[in-house]
Amino acid sequence: MGLLAGFGFVLFYSLLGIPIARIADRFNRRNIVAVALGFWSAMTVFCGTAQSVATLALARIGVGIGESGGTPASQSIIADLFNKNERPRALGIYAIGTYLGVFLGYFIGGYVNQYYGWRMAFYVAGLPGIALAAVLWLTISEPKRGAMAETFTPEPIGPTLGFLASQRTFVILLAGFCLTTYTNYATSAWIPPFLARVHHLSSAEIGTYAGTFKGLCGIAGTLLGGFVVAQIGRRDDRWKLWAPAVTSGLAGPVFALCMLTQDFTTMVATLAATSFLVGFHLGPIFAIAQTVAKPSMRALASAIMLLTAAGFGQGVGPLAVGMLNDALKNDFGAQAVRYSLLSAALTTTVGALLFIWAARSIRADIQRAS
Repeated sequence: MGLLAGFGFVLFYSLLGIPIARIADRFNRRNIVAVALGFWSAMTVFCGTAQSVATLALARIGVGIGESGGTPASQSIIADLFNKNERPRALGIYAIGTYLGVFLGYFIGGYVNQYYGWRMAFYVAGLPGIALAAVLWLTISEPKRGAMAETFTPEPIGPTLGFLASQRTFVILLAGFCLTTYTNYATSAWIPPFLARVHHLSSAEIGTYAGTFKGLCGIAGTLLGGFVVAQIGRRDDRWKLWAPAVTSGLAGPVFALCMLTQDFTTMVATLAATSFLVGFHLGPIFAIAQTVAKPSMRALASAIMLLTAAGFGQGVGPLAVGMLNDALKNDFGAQAVRYSLLSAALTTTVGALLFIWAARSIRADIQRAS
């Protein structure tokens, strides 16, 4: 399960993300996003036709191939529409797509799975995206590249990677984001089994609780994070990292309580609070990655952030929790999932410390990029 949810998706997502991002730094990004959206939606539909674990894994790989072209080009477009102080808000709004997907996937997917079967759940998830890809192609225009910068000079891959590696904020931020992404993806994959095994909820009930509290509270946290940081970051760029560090650090002990409490109401409340806290940092982190990169390398910077974080967070997170489950099941039985998920409380806490470290160099790195 951990392999299908994580590494099976991430492998090609990571391999293809960088070259697609380089294409997005040179050619029409709107077209890249539209084609990618149509492809990953079609692959989601094909997941519903799978006849074995192998064919499901192949379809899942196809979803990863499609999604590798989506976010880097999208974030590059957004960075050309908003200046550095407005980007946390804009990318915070963009990032709610993650939690809106969690909400719809859990809530609608859980209901459809229980009453119509798992295959229909994949069809319901994939078909709207194919239609939306056509709408995107026909209605969205490509903005002028580098519109929010004084200069725009395309650079080869070598100097581009060298510049990003020399930006201390970017490198430390990347490490911290890998750890907080572990928390996000591990919980997304394993909260439903946790609710089923520990609290004995049905599929529809899991969709209701996980979708409502993880999805909607994640949306609220992501939106608030983008808007708050856009305001306080005007006074001092370091707040663009200090604020995410505070919320990501608080998420650790709150989630630990969520896993260890025996009281159902406390579990639901702390799950909601954790989703809010871990969602807060997404918009600001994406915005900083765009701001400490030059306009000619924004899609690549986004791809490196996303694909490295996904490789660790989505690739390792669900798999590591699954391996811990298997290792602990002889001692704890069905309760093993609550102890294996404690690793996600640790990773968000360490990620918060790295955000604080990255804040020390953010002002100088923004100057270099501009």
